[in-house]
Amino acid sequence: MISLNAISTLFESWRSRKHRNVTLTQEQMHDYQIMGVNFILDNPFCALFIDLGLGKTIISLTALREITMLDPDIKKVLVVAPLKVANRTWPDEIQNWEHTCTLSYSVITGDEDARKRAMHSSAELHIINRENVEWLAQQWRSKWPYQMVIIDESSSFKDHTTKRFKALKNVRPYIKRLVELTATPAAESYVHLFAQIYLLDAGERFGRFITHYKEKYFVESKYTRKLDLRPGAKEAITRKIHDICLVMKASDYLDMEEPVHIEVPVVLSAKEMARYRSMEEDYIIELVDDLDGETIIEAETAAVLAGKLLQMASGFIYDSRKELGEGDKVRVTRTDYHLHDHKMDALDALVENLQEQGENIMIVYHFKPSLARLQKRYPKGVVMDKEGNAVTPWNKGKIPILFVHAQSAGHGLNLQKGGRAMIFYDIPWSLELYLQIIGRLNRQGQKRQVLLYHLVAKGTIDQKVVLRLKEKRDTQEWLLRRITYLRRKRQKRLSELAEAL
Repeated sequence: MISLNAISTLFESWRSRKHRNVTLTQEQMHDYQIMGVNFILDNPFCALFIDLGLGKTIISLTALREITMLDPDIKKVLVVAPLKVANRTWPDEIQNWEHTCTLSYSVITGDEDARKRAMHSSAELHIINRENVEWLAQQWRSKWPYQMVIIDESSSFKDHTTKRFKALKNVRPYIKRLVELTATPAAESYVHLFAQIYLLDAGERFGRFITHYKEKYFVESKYTRKLDLRPGAKEAITRKIHDICLVMKASDYLDMEEPVHIEVPVVLSAKEMARYRSMEEDYIIELVDDLDGETIIEAETAAVLAGKLLQMASGFIYDSRKELGEGDKVRVTRTDYHLHDHKMDALDALVENLQEQGENIMIVYHFKPSLARLQKRYPKGVVMDKEGNAVTPWNKGKIPILFVHAQSAGHGLNLQKGGRAMIFYDIPWSLELYLQIIGRLNRQGQKRQVLLYHLVAKGTIDQKVVLRLKEKRDTQEWLLRRITYLRRKRQKRLSELAEAL
């Protein structure tokens, strides 16, 4: 029989191991973070539209810690997050805080055997990457064990046609609490609110079918098929959701300067502009290469054209060919052709200037050929890896130049300690990706004003993309501010009614 002293010794050993990485206590949480915790406690199905760097992970962890302790019906919690965030951010945050470090967790990533072992863990919290949500739902089916689900970056569930959305929709009846977290709920379109809100209320606010939602709030252009909001639709949509959505803007809670947006003009040669105009107007260009001979590159659709124009602004172009492979499967092969170095030359001058000032530099790319050329030009530059191993040396100031892809490095990575200068070599269309990647530097813990440089090829689609990003940002900002206004108005009215009684 084990003695009480032995049990006490084992407990202290376990407690010591759990606390070895602790650096923060619950008393150090900010008032606005406690407000977020209380909002989750009071609203079983809710969304927190929280700016980057305000601590949405610890807000959620603190709430689920209290819920699992007080509510006997909530025995197991699932967090769905981007892969790097699932593997690194959530485990790190759990271990960093005194009141969460004893929380048991299991990370359901890796190959299928590893995932199967992890999903059967008795841990209170399971963490999975969003790509494997469909797989997890198929494994459990009607035996779904998670009474509470937290979706980190719910904007990745904005498309109602995706398998991940349908998987969560199927298990939604078994979920008693669901929390959505994102800084970009409607970065591209108000249409994307439908799927996110549906997971919260099962169709109560916008109906069960997206067709009805579109018919009620949008009008479709006969020519472009683009959906535009009907008059008064923005206000109507906002009123529908303000009761279950909490907005937190960094500017309201943190003493941080707004990033400086700097446009660096890149002038293409007359020859390159003529070739660009040929593609823009005729959807086709002819390239002559000493080795490959003559190559005709054509854009089949307007969407393909936009992509090729972005490529040409950055200095290359893809030639995509469809071929029949084994089993008559269609295989697409892509060859990239170098066109010019104008943007690379402008980057050289900018990098030299910033390094003379002692700045570490983060360079954002979108296309693989852009990365290949960047690596060739700056061989000592480091590429942000899938596992996020470059995070620590970057934050320690040991990486002078870091190459990041907006999509793969845009969520969950804390990179604010390594530098403040970000250069967009390729400029993404997506406002969500754009804001998320900026949020890697411009977040709580950043000691200096962030500098955002945009290499913009004059007279090209680059200029249109920058303008469109601003328009999208203004639209989303209106939504978030309006939700905050309506919530405060509702709370004031409730307080007045309570006093009257």
